[in-house]
Amino acid sequence: MSTPGCSSFSPLGGCRKPKNITLLSFNANGLPKNIPELMDCMSEYGVDIALIQETYLKPTRPRACAIAGYVQLRTDRTHARRGGTALYYSRSLHCCPIDIPPLINMEATGCRLAMTGHRTLVIVSVYLPSPQPLHRRDLRALLALGDAVILFGDFNCKNPRGVVPY
Repeated sequence: MSTPGCSSFSPLGGCRKPKNITLLSFNANGLPKNIPELMDCMSEYGVDIALIQETYLKPTRPRACAIAGYVQLRTDRTHARRGGTALYYSRSLHCCPIDIPPLINMEATGCRLAMTGHRTLVIVSVYLPSPQPLHRRDLRALLALGDAVILFGDFNCKNPRGVVPY
C-alpha cells in the first residue's frame, strides 16, 4: 500500500510505519561546516527525521552533505546567497517527498510519513528569511498539504505584538 499523496511510485525509503518518531529541527547556518555536529546529534538521539534550515547548499553539488542511512531532500536557494532547506529521513521509514506549492516569502522542503495507529503526517522544514514578512497565504498553502501537518523551522518572526501581517 502506498502512502497517500505519494502518487503511484514506491516511497524513497523502507516500509517501517512507526508508532513514535523522533524529530529534530536544526538551523545549520551553513550545513557543510556543521554536518559533523548534525550527524552526532542524529546518532546520539536516534533521530528519525531531521529538518534543516539555512543550508546554504546549491544545486551544483546535489550529493553534498549526504548522511548514511538517510534520504536527503533539499530545496536549494538559487536566486541569492545563503538560505535553503533540507530534510533527512531514515531509509527504513515509509516516507516520500512531496511537492511544495509556490510560496511568496518562505522556503520549504517536505515529506509524507505513514505511521502505525495514526493518519499520514506531512512534515515540513520551513525557512522565512529575515526581514521578509510572514504571509498567511504561505502558511495556508503549507497547512493545506494534508490533514496532519507539522511545520518545523526558522520563521524569523520578530513582531513584538505577535501580529501576522497580510
